[in-house]
Amino acid sequence: MIWFLLPGMGATAAMYNGLKHKLSFRVNFLNWPVYGSETTYAEVARRVIRENEIGAGDVVGGSSLGGMVALEIARLVNPKAVVLLGSAANRKEVEPMLSLLSPLAAAAPVTIIQALVGKHRSLVSTMFADSDPEFIRAMCAYLPSWDGYHGPPGRILRLHGRKDHVIPCPASGSEIVEEAGHLLAITHAAETAVFLERANAQLAG
Repeated sequence: MIWFLLPGMGATAAMYNGLKHKLSFRVNFLNWPVYGSETTYAEVARRVIRENEIGAGDVVGGSSLGGMVALEIARLVNPKAVVLLGSAANRKEVEPMLSLLSPLAAAAPVTIIQALVGKHRSLVSTMFADSDPEFIRAMCAYLPSWDGYHGPPGRILRLHGRKDHVIPCPASGSEIVEEAGHLLAITHAAETAVFLERANAQLAG
């Protein structure tokens, strides 16, 4: 059982720097593949699977967009579980305002995403320097077409911030970090680590 976690949109594996040292088990914190004109989450998922040799029985997950792509990975392989960190299981869970903005993604400045992370804007700005704006625009534009996940709910393990204004906290099925916002893996690394440790022990048992 190998763990793979994807970053959020416009982020890199650096978003997990404060988290990885708090874990007692190994997690492969991934960067997004070099953009190759993919226009759907499924196309990105295929790239991630191929380039990282993800297979049946592994654990896949991610933050925000990373979790959504992980759900597409689950359609293609048979993972042990999917871990969503401040992510969505379908497009209806994403803040309606952001869904309405997605058709404008080709024209909208990608820095709008930076404004969503408050005091951690500096870190996100640094990660944005390594991100392809065409990838970000394509992923935003696809959101209204994303079908989401319709498989067994027991395969999904979710952690969410109560104060998440990008993907509002689900009504059920998620562990909650009361004071966390959207990027809880950055802002609440200790709580995220406890959740992941518990998930790993559960899945290994």
